[in-house]
Amino acid sequence: MNAVTIGRVVGQRRRQAGLTQGQLANRIGTTQAAISKIETGRTLPTLTLLDRIATATGRPITVTLGVEATRPSRSELRERVRRVLGDYEFDPWERDPTPAEIESLLTDGLTRERFSR
Repeated sequence: MNAVTIGRVVGQRRRQAGLTQGQLANRIGTTQAAISKIETGRTLPTLTLLDRIATATGRPITVTLGVEATRPSRSELRERVRRVLGDYEFDPWERDPTPAEIESLLTDGLTRERFSR
């Protein structure tokens, strides 16, 4: 388990308990900013802090060590994106890109014509 995965679990447990980050922080004696850093994976909480979070949310947190996480394949990731976005396709030209962005888009073959279909 890495910091991002643990952060997602902490956020999920907090939401399931119906708590805001500030409320959870108050219950365990820390700050809202500390909870935010944990949930975004910027900080790896100690086991003691994870235990306090689990107690405060009333839900256990299981940490598995020594198991290599499997990453989804590119096709699985694309399918997830398709499920969420449907037929939507982002058009970078709609937002009036800067000259540097235009150069980057053209270098990558992302012309205006490609998005005007």
